Amino acid sequence: MSRVIDTWYDVYAHALFGRTVRSGLAYDLIYKAIGVTLLAPLGAWVLQRLIDTSGAVSVTNEAIADFLVSLPGLAFVLLAAALTLTSVYAELAGLMHIAAGAGRGRPVSWRDALATALYALPRLLHLALWQVGILLAWLLPLAAVAALVYKTLLGAHDINWYLTERPPVFLAALGIGATLALAALAILLRYLIDWALTVPLCLYEGSRGRQALRRSAELLRGQRLRTFRIVVLNLLLAVAVSALALWLADAALGALLRLVDGMRPLVLATALAVVLLAALAIMASFFVMAVLAVSIMHLYLSLMGVDGLPDGRWNTAARRAGTSRWIIAGGPLLALLAAGGLAAHTLSDLKLGRKTLVTAHRGSSAQAPENTLAALYQAISDGADFAEIDVQETADGALVLLHDKDLMRVAGIPTNIWDAKLADLRMVDVGNRFGPAFAGEEIPTLEEALTAAGRRLALNIELKYNGHDQQLAERVVEAVRAAGCAQRCIITSLNRNGLARVRELAPEIRIGQIVTAALGNPRGLDVDLLSMSQAQVTPAVVRTNRRAWLETHVWTVDSEADMARMLDYGVDNIITNRPAVLRDMINARAELSDGELLLLALGRKLKGQ
Repeated sequence: MSRVIDTWYDVYAHALFGRTVRSGLAYDLIYKAIGVTLLAPLGAWVLQRLIDTSGAVSVTNEAIADFLVSLPGLAFVLLAAALTLTSVYAELAGLMHIAAGAGRGRPVSWRDALATALYALPRLLHLALWQVGILLAWLLPLAAVAALVYKTLLGAHDINWYLTERPPVFLAALGIGATLALAALAILLRYLIDWALTVPLCLYEGSRGRQALRRSAELLRGQRLRTFRIVVLNLLLAVAVSALALWLADAALGALLRLVDGMRPLVLATALAVVLLAALAIMASFFVMAVLAVSIMHLYLSLMGVDGLPDGRWNTAARRAGTSRWIIAGGPLLALLAAGGLAAHTLSDLKLGRKTLVTAHRGSSAQAPENTLAALYQAISDGADFAEIDVQETADGALVLLHDKDLMRVAGIPTNIWDAKLADLRMVDVGNRFGPAFAGEEIPTLEEALTAAGRRLALNIELKYNGHDQQLAERVVEAVRAAGCAQRCIITSLNRNGLARVRELAPEIRIGQIVTAALGNPRGLDVDLLSMSQAQVTPAVVRTNRRAWLETHVWTVDSEADMARMLDYGVDNIITNRPAVLRDMINARAELSDGELLLLALGRKLKGQ
């Protein structure tokens, strides 16, 4: 117990208070500003050049996985992770130097700490490359086993059936996946402990890469429990305290805002609350990084058996800043001014959901069986502008509405769609599982869906290939033209080749790339819109798409909080299973001013919605 108390005194009371904390906070703010304005854009540019060189534009999980297991993809992962680690290590290095100076009784200015950290950047990058390479060598085989388990246990039917029904084989796959995840976590934790001293070794002993890894492991041999207690537990405690403080502040400010009455007082109170939360978030981030830096330095010095860093090691790392503090501080000031200009530009470009359209996902699939005529009629009744439907080919070339590659989820029949003829599919009841009121509901053809939609409902027709293609794009274009719907329908797909074929055959039909994940720049594709998961959509993404003359369609948005957030972002189209709820929300927002809508957006942001 006494060791724990001594450790806590050294780590917190001795090292994190007094003049040290002021210098550390100043350094942390300056470093973060440099990271945002210089290091992060430079790293992003390097990574983008790597992707551009490889020619990859991947917009699906499968395509990204294929890219990542290629040589350019592995190089991308290695470099991206190494650059991220290097940035974190450089921030830690400056804070460690300030803490080491405090232990020597020689306070270090934030300028000298910054010069020291930047001088060590090449060694820290070399270290990060080695660490990421070693971790990939361990984790890639686990990922390969996970992929093999997925293909072996969950490859017989469409994944949506497994997610819905959760059969024993699905639970077995989850169990194996959890075991693999625990193995990966154990590997990461082991190396986190064995490599705990690598940054101070690079900084104060001039070690590089593999040399630092070996030296750290040697110093910590037999000391893993002590390292876990000093470094890992202190870090977890700092994260927990910071998260709790932010949560309490957010809850308190949200409660106070609800007490404010009147438009102008609410504007002022909201702005003040946002500033306070931002300041608290900066302090919390500094606290976590400072605790980690000081904990590692405490461990390093205690293993050396000294209270302060020896002169020889100090001189190896210490660098004096030859640049005026005003020049260094001017960078963040310029960044702040640029951020203000960007904020003003952002507000001028904000659409606030004024022209957002409503798409019923697979028809109104919360109220009727998905991809049926009943769902389309319900979408019309719910006030939807569009209905999104999934279309694929049967064995005899008919176009039918169905999302999955087989009938397991909707009818409990393990038949692949491309192996069945239309006459056989007509005998399948896809409504009874949804509810007795829909018993006897059939799988409709695209032609029937176009007729049912008429001029009351536009259609978003997704081409579903599922690894099988005869003439899907050609037949869909023919059906849309025959129904006279070319100007009112859009065709979307995960398959880039299918969309290219539609563009070639029917340039008058708008097409959209479905993006489940993105690597590369999908805005360079020859499409009219990007259909994106709501997890990918931010105000910046919407603005970037708009400037590239691309609409932003977002899926699948069902909670009212998420609907409101997407409307705040100004997306062009929201795809939802609950179109009636979204339509009511849009109608209610139409009665509010832009100022009131902006306040609503800020309030939701403040509450984390």
